[in-house]
Amino acid sequence: MVDVRIASDRPDLADRAGLHECNLAELRAIATSDASSGFTQCDPVVVGADGRRTATATWHTRGHGVNFQPVSAFPEPGLMSWNDDGSVMTERAPSGAYVEEWRLVPGSRGTPNVTTNGTDILYRAGDVAVLVRDRTVSVPRQARLVDLVDEHENDRPIIEALLDCEFSVAERTGDHWTVVTSTLPWREGKVFDVDLS
Repeated sequence: MVDVRIASDRPDLADRAGLHECNLAELRAIATSDASSGFTQCDPVVVGADGRRTATATWHTRGHGVNFQPVSAFPEPGLMSWNDDGSVMTERAPSGAYVEEWRLVPGSRGTPNVTTNGTDILYRAGDVAVLVRDRTVSVPRQARLVDLVDEHENDRPIIEALLDCEFSVAERTGDHWTVVTSTLPWREGKVFDVDLS
C-alpha cells in the first residue's frame, strides 16, 4: 500500500529546483505532507444484516515501508466498507476520529506490481504509479516533521535532509508518465525519470 496526502493549501513551489531554494515557511509547508508505504492486513470480511460488507484493516509501515512523517497522526485500524463494484470504499476510525471516502482512480485496476531499484521503490497499478524514496538520515526523535523543522530552524542541512523523502504519484498519458502530486512539489508536472515499461 501507498498513501500520499498533500495539503491543498501548500504553496505553489513548482519553480523551485529543490529544498535548498525554499525559505523556512515553504519548508514548513512541505513538512505538513503525509505519506507512507508498506502493507495492509485485513481481518475476514463480515456481511451485516443489511448486506453491507466490512473488514477491519491494519497498516504495517514501520519496518515494512517508508514513512514521510516520523509519527502517525491516526495510528488506529480502519473499519472498511465498499460498494458492489469496488470503486468507492469508506474508511472509519473506530474512535470516530475520522471518516474517509476513497475513490478508485480510473485506469488503476491493473494487477499491482512493486519493484525496487537501489533506493527507489516503485508501486504500480494500471496507469497509476508511485515512486517512493526514503530519506538518507535518521530522524532525531519521533515527532511530526513541522515540529522538527521548528526545532532545527537554524540548521538548514538537517531540515533539508529530513524533508528529502519522496512520494511522487504519476499517471500514464500516452507513452509518458507524468507526476501529478509529490512530497517534492517541483517534481509535479515532470515526466517520471524511472523505467515504467
